[in-house]
This record gives sequence, C-alpha cells and structure tokens, in this order.
Amino acid sequence: MKTYYKIFVLLLSVLISNGCKVTEKSQRTFKFSVQAGLNKGGITENTDLTVVPYLDPDNVAVDAFSGATRTGVNVGVHVNESLKYGEVETGLDFMLNHQTFSYADVGNRYTGIRNISISQFIVPFTYNFVLFKRIIPSTDIQLKFGFLTQVNIITGKDTGDLPDYTVSPLSNAILVGVSAYPVRFKNGSRLGFYASACRGSQIYEDYYNQESFEIPGSSFLTGGVRFQF
Repeated sequence: MKTYYKIFVLLLSVLISNGCKVTEKSQRTFKFSVQAGLNKGGITENTDLTVVPYLDPDNVAVDAFSGATRTGVNVGVHVNESLKYGEVETGLDFMLNHQTFSYADVGNRYTGIRNISISQFIVPFTYNFVLFKRIIPSTDIQLKFGFLTQVNIITGKDTGDLPDYTVSPLSNAILVGVSAYPVRFKNGSRLGFYASACRGSQIYEDYYNQESFEIPGSSFLTGGVRFQF
C-alpha cells in the first residue's frame, strides 16, 4: 500500500505544478462524458500453489485450486478539467463480473466450486497527456496515468466443502488508460472509445490466497464506447 500512496503523492505534485501554470488566457473548462463497455478481471487469485501450507505436492500438478473469470460489464460518468499542458479526470464507475474458483485439494479436504459475483464502485483520478494535439486536435487522444479507489461488494455461492474467506470492502490501485474521440457531431458532442488497466491491493482472502503471498490482489482490463457532451 505504501507504494500506491507514494505514486499518488507524486501524481498530485505534478497536478499542482501544472495547475500553477494555468493563466487567465488558458481558462479551465470542464468536459462531461458517459461510457459503457466490457471488462475482464476483479479478483487476482494466487497461481503459485507451492506457497500454500500443508499442500500435498501431488495435488499441485492437478490444480488443487484454480480460477476462471467471465467477461463483465461496466458503466461510468466522468468529468475532465483542462489544464495548460493536459487534463485532470475523475468520475464514478460501476463494474460487474463473475468468477469461479475450483477446489480439488483432497489432502486438506477442500473440494468443490465457489461462484463469486463482484460488484465494484470505482472512483478514478488521473492526469491525462493530450497526444498529437497539433496533428489531429479534433480526435483528442489522451494517455492517462493515475490512481483509483474501489468499493467492493462480493458474494459467493458455494458447492462442496470449501475454506472460509474474507473480503476487503475498500481497495486501491494504479491505473493507466487511453481515450480518443474520432467522431465529432455538429453540436460539438463527440463519440469515441476508452481502454484502461489497473493492478491493485488484495480484495479476497482464503486458504489459497493469503495476504503473505505475493500474487493475490485485484486487477482488470476494460474497454468500450464513450460519449462526450
């Protein structure tokens, strides 16, 4: 978590520096947009079963624990504020997906399937670099770096004898993304696309996904269509 906060402080310093350079001639303007698309991710499960205590080495070869993620959906409302050398973006996103964890650890007596539904409310905060501004200014291609906070609501439906689990209601992550608006309408609104990726702190813990393990965390890839007013 300390790494996330250090990056956040660095990002905030860049924003303050750019904000101080804004002059009266470069007046700030707000842009509002809505977006919808598909996503892949949520819980990043442990794949190194050699770190699991008391696990029969023979079971590692047959996946004593494994996970599968289905494609989910996401929607969001965002606002951008223009600075002299870029933009600041924030908003509110909702993401929904489903994952299946399979347990086949006979030695520890954990066998069965856990179907997990993951709902996440996400608040992103990014600094956006505007690319090719002089060559194709109307497309507004932006490369984004930032930070996000997630509110996690996770429910599981178990079949079989499975280990108990805990959920972190709040998590943080590093975010990178891109957006562009190749279609412009006469009234000034624009249609485009977005894509993003994040890697963050752990939101799910059980016997095979313990806090002391290196891999467990949260992550997602997302993309879709965006409309800017």
